[in-house]
Amino acid sequence: MRATRRGLQPLRRLAVLGALLLALAACNGDDGEAAPALTPTPTPEPDLDDPADGALPTPTPTAADDDATDEQEETDGPPPAPLPSDSWTLLDEAPVALTEVAGAAFLGDLWIAGGFTADGAATSAVRAYDPTFGTWQDMPALPGGVHHAALVGTDDGLLLLGGYVGSGFDQPTDAVLRFDPATGDWEPTDPLPAARAAGAAAYDGNRVVYGGGVGPEGLAGDVFMLEAGGWRAGGELSEAREHLAAASDGAGRVWFLAGRTGGLDTNLTAVDLVVDGGAPQRIGDLPTARGGLTGFYADGVGACAVGGEDPDRTYAEVECIDGEGEVSTLPALGQPRHGLGADVIEGVAYAVLGGPEPGLAVSATVEALGLD
Repeated sequence: MRATRRGLQPLRRLAVLGALLLALAACNGDDGEAAPALTPTPTPEPDLDDPADGALPTPTPTAADDDATDEQEETDGPPPAPLPSDSWTLLDEAPVALTEVAGAAFLGDLWIAGGFTADGAATSAVRAYDPTFGTWQDMPALPGGVHHAALVGTDDGLLLLGGYVGSGFDQPTDAVLRFDPATGDWEPTDPLPAARAAGAAAYDGNRVVYGGGVGPEGLAGDVFMLEAGGWRAGGELSEAREHLAAASDGAGRVWFLAGRTGGLDTNLTAVDLVVDGGAPQRIGDLPTARGGLTGFYADGVGACAVGGEDPDRTYAEVECIDGEGEVSTLPALGQPRHGLGADVIEGVAYAVLGGPEPGLAVSATVEALGLD
């Protein structure tokens, strides 16, 4: 398990400091005796009225200082240029093309788990996209291939919920896996109350809220909530549906967006809102009916529906709805697609992978939109 980007800079600085201390110890101990402990000596305040005292001289840079400066520049680098907010920016492609992935922001990266490859095989691979450096990192794989799962970043780990096991559409699972960054392992945790695939989930800051999907008995509209005591029933969506999206403001609200009731020609526009673990309430409709979409939350506009498909096309539209049911739009994706992953990291929305055509199609596309 690699160190997180936020933790990397202090570790490198400590390494540089340690090298300097070792060099000083070697100089002080060149007579073969143990070097004395380095005890800081207080520096007296200069008497600015005494010309002999004056200000302290400016230290002359040493080779070690130059090395430390080079390390600092290599670690930090220049701040990235702000991304435009009037259109999505096409970034370098991902190292693999997938669709029907699960995606979520976690530890400052956008994580992608499972999905379909171009030949229709379910993958167990997990990858994390570092938006600062534009790089992908292979992460510990899942126990087996899965697709149409949900991925949620919480305060104490990353959860993969449900999905279809293997490459077919006949084995929805109730399994929930938790990735612990301290151990670098995926471990089973409290399973869903019932097997579900093609549902959606989000973390509201206190609980994970999962809704919709397909179970062993078909289409589902129930909502489950994971709190300190485990899972509990949380009511029903206004319309049972699958291939929907979920998004949260992290402050108690979770939106469930659109979806479909079966085939690609059964798309819906319904939006339900869950507040502080209460029952879902329908608050409005999106302008575009679609399933196979994903979602993210953006300050000022609410939960945003991204991408999707119907029998004849894939969607680029990004439509948002706030807690009062007011609808607005953000710029459309540069490449329409379904089955993609998306989330917001430090004021930038990222949309990755997904199928550019309805059905089994894959891409390695990575796009970003500035939101600040």
